[in-house]
Amino acid sequence: DAEVREAGLAEGLTLTSRTSEVAVGSDALCALRAMRFAIEGCLKDNNAQPELSFADSLSRTLKDADRFRGIVRDREFALFYQPIVDLKTRAVHHFEALARFGQAGGPAPAIRMAEELALIESFDLAVAEKIVHRLRQPGSGLLKIAINVSGASLANDAYVAALLRMTATDPENRRRLIVEVTETAALADIAAANRRISALREAGIKVCIDDFGAGAAAFDYLRGLSVDTVKIDGALVRGIEDDHRTRTMIGHLVELCGSLGMTTIAEMIETEDAAQAVQALGVGYGQGWVFGRPEAEPVTIAPVAQRARRRGVVDA
Repeated sequence: DAEVREAGLAEGLTLTSRTSEVAVGSDALCALRAMRFAIEGCLKDNNAQPELSFADSLSRTLKDADRFRGIVRDREFALFYQPIVDLKTRAVHHFEALARFGQAGGPAPAIRMAEELALIESFDLAVAEKIVHRLRQPGSGLLKIAINVSGASLANDAYVAALLRMTATDPENRRRLIVEVTETAALADIAAANRRISALREAGIKVCIDDFGAGAAAFDYLRGLSVDTVKIDGALVRGIEDDHRTRTMIGHLVELCGSLGMTTIAEMIETEDAAQAVQALGVGYGQGWVFGRPEAEPVTIAPVAQRARRRGVVDA
């Protein structure tokens, strides 16, 4: 405290301190990450009383982290399945498994917190465990399911090793599993991540770059990761019917992916016109409410396309 005061005086500032007691638990690393997460939240809020805001934010973050650990430990989350269809035939090709935590709103805030507090790997593995169990159930022999994995889970060998162990007794099921690498937590070492992704692909598991175009690292991923599929972010797909520039961009992206031996998926397709537009550009597969919304059980027959546009809903 004295050293901080002296540093402040050297800059012409008089500093005071206030102590706040917050239970941080036994995980020191998580506590430090939670402090950073809380500080970032205070800075974004631009609160007039940052010391009070920080204490409340830190306490809330630690409670949310404990709650998240409990949800993962007890598997208290549900998975819903949204179809991805072949745009030419409209037949269901596979499903994306989407997590639901039971509270209002989507899972994005909880996932972001889990990534910041280094809790995401256990969640990604819990999702994989549920899907592997689902693939083993009677009558599931034709199902193909995509699961999301955070870039943070590819920062070491643990996730890939665990997934391969999980599927070792049913190696054929690996061919019905697709891993979608999200950019919500950027890969620090793309070359190392590519080695881990290659291990999955060598085992028969398909790999997809998710939400291409949503983040700054999209082309770094495309250049550095050897994958099977690229999923085009819904923000690019929306309004494609009337946007010549977007159609040109997607057309070139499809051509590039084709030259690299990758298939393409367009997500968040909301109208039949949008579906026809992306198909005309050469996109192979589509996902969106026009083909089917997430359901508690996979629905293998795609519904008749509807022209109604959904509003204010985020699927993944």
